[in-house]
Amino acid sequence: MTEQTRTITLDGQSYELAQFSEQVQQAVAVYNNFTADLQKEQLAVLKTKSAIEALGAQIAKAVRDELDAKKPAEAGPAAE
Repeated sequence: MTEQTRTITLDGQSYELAQFSEQVQQAVAVYNNFTADLQKEQLAVLKTKSAIEALGAQIAKAVRDELDAKKPAEAGPAAE
C-alpha cells in the first residue's frame, strides 16, 4: 500500500494531518469511516428505491393488462 499525504482543511486552510495529535488523527479516521458508511447506506437506499419503483411499474402494467383483458369479456357478445 502506498502512503498518501493526508490533509485536513479548516477555514479554507489545508494542513497535513500528521502534524496533529494521535487523538485528532483517530477522530479524523472515525469521521472518514462514518462518511464511508453513510455513502454505502445512501447507495443502498437508492438501490432499494429503484427496485421499489421498478416493481411498482411492473405491478401497474400487470394490473392494466388484466383490466384490459377483462373488458371484452365483461362487455358480452355484441348484439347485431
